[in-house]
Amino acid sequence: MGGNLYLHFPLFICVCLYGYQYATASIKVQNLGGNAWTAVGTSPPSGVIIGVHKTSVPGCIHTDWNDNRPPTKENNLYYRFNDEQLRNIAEYNWEYSRNFETNIDLLNRKSQWLICEGLDTAAHVVLNGKVLGNTTNMFLRYKFNVTGLLQEKFNRIITSFESAVRVVNATRKTLPYSIPPECPPDVQHGFCHPNLIRKEQCSFSWDWGPGFATQGIWKPIYLVAFDEAVLSDVALYYDWDAELLHVDAKFNVATKDVEYKGMLWIFIDELSIKTSYQTTVKSSHPIFSVTKKISKNSVKYWWPAGQGDQKLYNVTVKFESTGSKDISNKTVWFGFRKVELVQESINNSDGLSFYFKINDRPIFAKGSNWIPSDSFHNRVTLDNYTNLLQSAKDANMNMLRVWGGGIYETDDFYHIADKMGIMIWQDFMFACAMYPADAGFLASVSEEVNETIWRLKSHPSIVIWAGNNENEAALGTNWYNTTEHFSRYKKDYIALYVDTIQKLVSSMDSSRPFLTSSPTNGEESKTEGWVAKNPYNVHYGDVHYYNYNDDCLDWTKYPKTRFASEYGFQSWPSIETLEPVTLEEDLSWTSKFANQRNHHMDGNKQMLNMMAMHFNLPASKNEIQKFEDEIYLSQIMQGLCYKSQTEFYRRSRSEIVNGEGHTMGALYWQLNDIWQAPTWSSIEYGGKWKVVHYFAKKFFSNVALSAYDDDTTLTIYSLSDENAPIEPVTLMIEMHQWSSFGVINTWTQPLYITPQSSKLQYQNSTGTMLHYGGCDYKELCYFVIYLKEIHDVAPTFFYPVPLKTIEGLQSSKIEIKSVQLMNETLSEFQIVLGSTTPAFFVWLEATGIKGRFSDNAFHMYKPNITVSFYAWETTTTSQLKSSIKIKSLSDVNTSQDYQKEDHRDKKPQILFVADDVYEADNISDDDDEISATEIDNLYWMDGMEAQLMFGICGVLFIMFFAIMLVCVVMRFNSPRLDKPKLPTLQYSSHKGSIVRSLDEQEELLNTDAEDESGAFMLKLKNGYGHNAKNVEIRFYVT
Repeated sequence: MGGNLYLHFPLFICVCLYGYQYATASIKVQNLGGNAWTAVGTSPPSGVIIGVHKTSVPGCIHTDWNDNRPPTKENNLYYRFNDEQLRNIAEYNWEYSRNFETNIDLLNRKSQWLICEGLDTAAHVVLNGKVLGNTTNMFLRYKFNVTGLLQEKFNRIITSFESAVRVVNATRKTLPYSIPPECPPDVQHGFCHPNLIRKEQCSFSWDWGPGFATQGIWKPIYLVAFDEAVLSDVALYYDWDAELLHVDAKFNVATKDVEYKGMLWIFIDELSIKTSYQTTVKSSHPIFSVTKKISKNSVKYWWPAGQGDQKLYNVTVKFESTGSKDISNKTVWFGFRKVELVQESINNSDGLSFYFKINDRPIFAKGSNWIPSDSFHNRVTLDNYTNLLQSAKDANMNMLRVWGGGIYETDDFYHIADKMGIMIWQDFMFACAMYPADAGFLASVSEEVNETIWRLKSHPSIVIWAGNNENEAALGTNWYNTTEHFSRYKKDYIALYVDTIQKLVSSMDSSRPFLTSSPTNGEESKTEGWVAKNPYNVHYGDVHYYNYNDDCLDWTKYPKTRFASEYGFQSWPSIETLEPVTLEEDLSWTSKFANQRNHHMDGNKQMLNMMAMHFNLPASKNEIQKFEDEIYLSQIMQGLCYKSQTEFYRRSRSEIVNGEGHTMGALYWQLNDIWQAPTWSSIEYGGKWKVVHYFAKKFFSNVALSAYDDDTTLTIYSLSDENAPIEPVTLMIEMHQWSSFGVINTWTQPLYITPQSSKLQYQNSTGTMLHYGGCDYKELCYFVIYLKEIHDVAPTFFYPVPLKTIEGLQSSKIEIKSVQLMNETLSEFQIVLGSTTPAFFVWLEATGIKGRFSDNAFHMYKPNITVSFYAWETTTTSQLKSSIKIKSLSDVNTSQDYQKEDHRDKKPQILFVADDVYEADNISDDDDEISATEIDNLYWMDGMEAQLMFGICGVLFIMFFAIMLVCVVMRFNSPRLDKPKLPTLQYSSHKGSIVRSLDEQEELLNTDAEDESGAFMLKLKNGYGHNAKNVEIRFYVT
């Protein structure tokens, strides 16, 4: 380091640079950002030199490289395979330089400093030929004393970056032992050893993002000058028990070891607070702390979204230096709130609870996980943050987990979260790896944690710190073959997360809890020496759960955990989102692009397999149409997966089953995307909502209904995050047919919704409801469930069978009846849709217009529906109407469909419907029904051979049916002499094939005949192929 460097010492930030405000009568700031920089890249050892003349600071070399190329589609950094083809950019060393003049007023101050808010990552900084120092941590603010180095007319600053890829490869060679993982999986197309450098880990690639390993001046860089002492940081926290507001002020001083005096003022105008303190500071002790008594009864509390208002108080801290009259001030928007993480014993259960209490109120955490919203952070704007966080709030989320493999986000991000009431679970930036624990690495981490806490702890939205993402699980369950040297890696783990990070958090911030990892068993992990044998224990802490093999709608597979902080399933983004980075040949599920873009091993295959469990897969001969259909189904499937699992966690809130339950959090993976790719996100890159985000708006609603199949029983829960009971309301259960509008039958029940709880409200045999409700067989019908008196609670739907087996679905003709501008200020448009037949998973897209709908992927079980569209950019009624594309489930061309265009010149295809037969080609799109006269006029089969064959098959079928019927009757009338040898009884349910024990069989066969679940059922098929009808013969034994 240079002799004039105070290493990593934080300094204040000018409002125009990074969000803080200063009186500038005597403090001078000169921004060195802008377009005056040039960059030169060299490629060791060849020495090849590349010049980049058009640069922007803050920025990075990849965006600068891109800005120097023609603005074509091919030059989009995310275009097709550019993440691989541009790897050499990351492997070059890049030197940024610029010339500048110095403001004379700045030179007239006694002390001048160069402030680098963020350098990515390994840099060598030189000013006017003087080496200022080296940087090694992307997350640190670096401050260099440049007093006496600046000149008025000419100055030259050079920041030389060494390739992070080269740095880690060199570091790897010096390690005394391996620190795994060595490299990411090949499918990620990334770089190795990101854990060996303090840099954004996912910039080397991840299973949802590209590896660009950026370099550059990624945050503001500027000069600042003053005479004696100025504020650099202010941090607040409120001691709830003592009713004291703690104000910590950190100073930057001009001269080392010189003591400076001044007056510190605290203003909270809304509380009529104006307090001053005599202050003395010096470089060896640059922190001054004071407390102010404020009764908690005199302030309005900050509450999470859905629980109350987000009251923020403007707190201004001002310092005036006595000798020089340096005046500096900072304004902090502060919220009074109390946070607790409750881990205590639970009745009828082993283990401990795990939930948040805000202001003494238990809160069920509803939300998602946040990743960096772009690989290139200079492209992320305030509008981007606002849009994504508003989208989270609009989906009724109250928590986001800032994942530990990205970055500590900007002040804008956290301030927006403060205003919106979105609680933040804040990871420190360590993820999915072992890490070094040598003295130099730990010292850098200590600085990083110190700065991060100073900058962020005043934000009421941040409710917890966590040391890392999944590193306890990685070590405890041997992800990286660490068992042989477990004690070595455990020692490093404790040195980093316990002895370093936790120690700092405990000393600096007592206003919120700390966890060493996520997932973790919390207090139980501590008792096991910080690394639990099973960090996924559902009786403790939080759990991450992924299952790509089992049916994602099978709720019996979900962990009944205390807190679900990660779970999810992939889907593809829309064609509209993919278009800027693809060619037409890429728009296929099996294209090279599709395989390369999915960085999750077998991800595309897993999506197809899951879709095939519930839908007939698309089979259009038009590849682009097929791909669009597959995207549509992948998003529907993802939405259903998240809905099923999230509702399971919400249902588990108020119950303990076999010692498991009392779930108090559901954060799915993940909210946003870093680029255009298939991922687990609910919002596409660019802000467009996927199907699952519209679903989330409903399943995260403060009051919701959850219906599911519990062993052939329709089971309905109420879910409430409200703080008051909801007086008796009427639960409505309607049975509908897939084929037509109208209600077949209705069940009603009064219910009482208890506050802050889940409650079982209704159970009934699905078979009984179908049979006595007038549904001929279960493939024909579905249920609509809603609250009669509360229209704000969205209806939920129950499907007795997998959606691929439903029957009667008609081709939908949905038209836009009207589009009206309802609120110009909100850019809200009202859209009325009409359909001639029921339509399901109706998906609306406003192509080319950014915005969102009030509802989407909805069911039109009534002829008309009204939705709103909220435009995020200027548009007109006519533009919106012409942009809307409509798609529903019946529009998907599947292998089970009759493809009209494929049969124009072929002999008529024969379709079997019940006992009638008709020609498919004689059915027009406008025919809702086929009359008996039309059927009589249709011939049913050509050729004597075909008729004879069909007749023989029919006779054999009748004989087979008769034999089986006789066997069944004999079975019931024969004594059970050898009961243990009887075969088990197998029957179908929504969850698949269920095998009953012999005792259960006997119980079923002796159940009251009025109960459908007690029936013995013989299932046959009448007809051929996908058009065959299920025939159920029920025997009621009394």
